Amino acid sequence: MKKLIAIALAFGLVGAVGCEQKSGSAPGTDPNKPKKLTLRVVESHTITQDKTDELTVTVTRTEHKDPVTIEVKNLPKGVTLETKDLSIPGDKNTVTLTFKAAPDAPAGEHVYQIVAKTADITSDPANVKLTVKAKS
Repeated sequence: MKKLIAIALAFGLVGAVGCEQKSGSAPGTDPNKPKKLTLRVVESHTITQDKTDELTVTVTRTEHKDPVTIEVKNLPKGVTLETKDLSIPGDKNTVTLTFKAAPDAPAGEHVYQIVAKTADITSDPANVKLTVKAKS
């Protein structure tokens, strides 16, 4: 039995590694059931100069179906967010973000933040490491 539990925990840890999860909450209509918003993104991704890269953002709502807006902050110089519609309707849970690195984007490791918001809930910022590679 202990071996089975250890295996289950190992699989759970493997599934959790590589993703950052941040939450926020607000009072709901029932004081015992607050509204909650959880944001999940990968902890890091790589983009090559003069190329694009996609990143999927997933949200989980508890006790509400409010639309969610994603904010991306502090992108490194030379990297832009090409996705214009950063909203996730109440019946959806994901949005794919497309990033573009300029031909002269500085190579190296950078950290930027992603935040999920509803009208009354803001998640904590998720820090995402972005590695810009020189084009070959």
